Amino acid sequence: MAARVLCALAPLLTVGLLGVVPSLLLAVRRRRAYDIVGAVVFCALLLTLAVSAGVAGSIKDPTADLTGEIALGVLWLTPTAHFLVMDSRAVWEAGRPAPKPLAPAYGPPAASPYAPTMPGYGAPPAAAAPAPAVETSHDLRELGELLRRQAREGGS
Repeated sequence: MAARVLCALAPLLTVGLLGVVPSLLLAVRRRRAYDIVGAVVFCALLLTLAVSAGVAGSIKDPTADLTGEIALGVLWLTPTAHFLVMDSRAVWEAGRPAPKPLAPAYGPPAASPYAPTMPGYGAPPAAAAPAPAVETSHDLRELGELLRRQAREGGS
């Protein structure tokens, strides 16, 4: 909780100079598109502030001065609100798939192949289908014989 409060107060205490910290923290922690977009926007504002401060200081341009003041004001006041809204549980959980209920570890008791030997289970199914592994191994044997026959006929 203390770390969350310090992160939220960083832009206010530094007069906007650390305004990118909360949004960068959210982007790194969650790696969601809208968090990354927020971090990019605040980084662009910080870059705008730095460029306008350099331009306003060198050529005394009032437009650069105003742009820097606006960028500083936005970096000072909005990152805290942005962080508190985006770090709330409702936003944090948004977009996550609902947890799927766990399937039982074993099938229904009557379908168990061990039902006759295990106490407490019902009777086994009346007509059990042959296991797929048996059918697959039979098909593989037939395929192997066919390939050997074709190799003998093709090689002679």
